[in-house]
Amino acid sequence: MKKLIIANWKLNPTNLKDAQKLAASISVKAKNKVILCPPTIYLASINFPNIGAQDCFWADKGTYTGQTSPAQLKDLGVEYSLVGHSERREVGDTDEMVNLKVKACLANKITPVLCVGFGTKVEQDDLEVTDVLKSQLDINLAGVDASKVVVAYEPVWAISKGNPYMTRAADAEHAEKMAIFIKNKYKVSKVIYGASVNLNNAKGFLSQPNIDGLLPGGVSLISKDFNQIINF
Repeated sequence: MKKLIIANWKLNPTNLKDAQKLAASISVKAKNKVILCPPTIYLASINFPNIGAQDCFWADKGTYTGQTSPAQLKDLGVEYSLVGHSERREVGDTDEMVNLKVKACLANKITPVLCVGFGTKVEQDDLEVTDVLKSQLDINLAGVDASKVVVAYEPVWAISKGNPYMTRAADAEHAEKMAIFIKNKYKVSKVIYGASVNLNNAKGFLSQPNIDGLLPGGVSLISKDFNQIINF
C-alpha cells in the first residue's frame, strides 16, 4: 500500500525560479504518494501532480488582511493543507483556531493534515505524551468527521531548525505507539510522522504498520535524498 509523503518546504526557496527547479527535480513516478507544500505565493506556479498548502484561514472571504482562504486554495487545485503546525501554534494559533481551520478545509473538500505534538518534551514518557495529544485532538477534532482527517504526529522537541541531520528525531517505536493511540481513539484517516525525517531514519518510520507516511521538512529541499525517501 502506498504511503503518504508530504513535503513541507516552509519558507523556502526565496525565489520562484528555484521553487520550480526544485519541484521539477522530484520524481512524479514515486513508489509512494507525494504532496508538495511550497510557500503559498508559489502555489499557482508549481507544476506537480499533487500540491498542498502549508496553512489556511477559517473563512472563505472577508476582511482578513494577509490570510489565504481554503476556497482560494481549492481554486488553485490544492488537495491538502497543513493545519496546526507547531510553527503556527508557536505564534498564536490556538486549538480552537485549528478546529475552525480543519472544518473550513473539509467544507471546501481539502484534506486537512492536522499537526499535533506541540508542547511535548523529550523527557516525557509515552503516557505523558498521549495526555498532550489528547488535550489537542479533543478540541481540534470537535464536531469533525475524523475519518476525513490526516493527523501528523510531530514531537516539537525533535523538529529541526534547518538541517534534519543535526537534530534527533523520535524513535520509530515511539512514533508507532502514538499512531496506534491516535487511530484507536479518534478513528482518523491516516497518521503520519514528521520532525527531523531524513534519509537515515525514514525507512524505519515507514516500516511501522500504523505509520501511514511522513511529513519531511528540511530533507524535502534536498532532492537527491528526498527522491530516495519517496521510493522506500
